[in-house]
Amino acid sequence: MASRVHVRSALAAALGFLQDEIESINAVRAPRVHRFLVDRDAARAVGAEPRAAEELLVAGAEDAVDVGLFLDDEAMAATAAAGLHRRAARLFARRRLDGVACVAEGVSHFVYFATRAEVDRPVSLLELEVQAEVDKFALFVLHLWRRGRRRLSSALRRRLFERVRYHPHLAPEELERYRTANGLAAGYARWLEGRFVARANADGLFRELRSTYRLGAGDKLGYLGSRG
Repeated sequence: MASRVHVRSALAAALGFLQDEIESINAVRAPRVHRFLVDRDAARAVGAEPRAAEELLVAGAEDAVDVGLFLDDEAMAATAAAGLHRRAARLFARRRLDGVACVAEGVSHFVYFATRAEVDRPVSLLELEVQAEVDKFALFVLHLWRRGRRRLSSALRRRLFERVRYHPHLAPEELERYRTANGLAAGYARWLEGRFVARANADGLFRELRSTYRLGAGDKLGYLGSRG
């Protein structure tokens, strides 16, 4: 699945920052995501029609899989404009946070799929969505933490998991998957907040997140549910 997206320097820096953060949080490495960006024409060429602002596209058989990440122009523009690598980054304006959160989910999907494929482990759609929600919370809460704003963690969690809207085009089983992922991640984020963020225990938070990341699908979903 060839990339057809010209990545400008600001967007490349933002994507690199998000990938570096997600990989650092979970202690993993994946190919650079900007090389796998595709536009609508490239998606259509393999029979896909993106319906959301970000979609991980997978085509081919089990022994020869092509992967591409579609991100729409609005989400990429918001992410490029956020200046994520700067200490004074203005991330939490509503439209900007929505755009960056969307791109962060896409990067999380790509990294998780790539690292699972590397060790020949299957991954379910629900597992991908749950991990993206957890990665998104971890990414943003650490962004706040580094800037001395750790106390805003609860407000961030509510914004990410309670003020959500679902696309009207979702089929019932898709809607159920997204709602389940949101519920599991919301409960887990609340537990992380009380157990590690409120106590300023960054080392414990990283150990927890890295351990959870490596759980298999069934174990992961059960574990997250038990923490919520």
